[in-house]
Amino acid sequence: MSRGDGASRRPWGERRRTAPHVLEAAAEAPTAEAPADDVAAAPVAGERYGSFWRPADVSAAMLSILSNDDTELFEQSGRAQAEALVALLPSADATVVDLGCGIGRVAKYLAPRCKLLWGVDVSAEMLEMAAERLAGIPNVRFSHCADTRIPEIADASVDFVYAVLVLQHLEREDTFLMLREIRRILRPGGTAYLGFPNLLSDVYLRSFVAYAESGEAATNPVRARAYTPQEVERLLPAAGLTVVTLEATVDIVAVVVRNRVPEERD
Repeated sequence: MSRGDGASRRPWGERRRTAPHVLEAAAEAPTAEAPADDVAAAPVAGERYGSFWRPADVSAAMLSILSNDDTELFEQSGRAQAEALVALLPSADATVVDLGCGIGRVAKYLAPRCKLLWGVDVSAEMLEMAAERLAGIPNVRFSHCADTRIPEIADASVDFVYAVLVLQHLEREDTFLMLREIRRILRPGGTAYLGFPNLLSDVYLRSFVAYAESGEAATNPVRARAYTPQEVERLLPAAGLTVVTLEATVDIVAVVVRNRVPEERD
């Protein structure tokens, strides 16, 4: 499927109303870059990040997600990530959010293991491809989020959220706002699985130095922002999320639950 010039494409929200992220990314290429001719000249108000993710076809989408367009590897990595996430699902009746679902790499394999899966992304192009790839799976819905907001998903309505190879592409302040949004949609006691690049690893330290030396940090809005484990441990509670486990290797992987406040009841 080709993106074309967009003249014949209906907006994602209109189309959706009319028709019912493990294997690690390549160690030496941990970031995804949008081709210059696929980046909008000026971001749409309220959709800054969506303007940066406009793959022309499925192959380009795979490259932007995993830095590799090998279909077998793409599917294998999605299947492996889904298997790792299944253990965190509270039950087969869980409502799940795939935050930054892309074209459904992980959702394709996790959706059959839960009651409802929301695929959420800032990219209308990615969502369109995901809808086509997952058309035969009846319990998947899609939501086009506006930067750090997911307006279609209600407060305290989700059992499990996962974000793989996603939060790294947001400015740090926006990552914090997205963590708060994750807390908003989680039910009290709901769980999230969150990944961050680890600045203390050799892979992401090299990436950081390369950005600094090339000046690319100022020109690549979707570069990977690396964190230290200590930073992640501080940010998550500040966003209302309690850390259950935190492992730091090449990536920092945190499993968190939504904090309860006195007025909340199950």
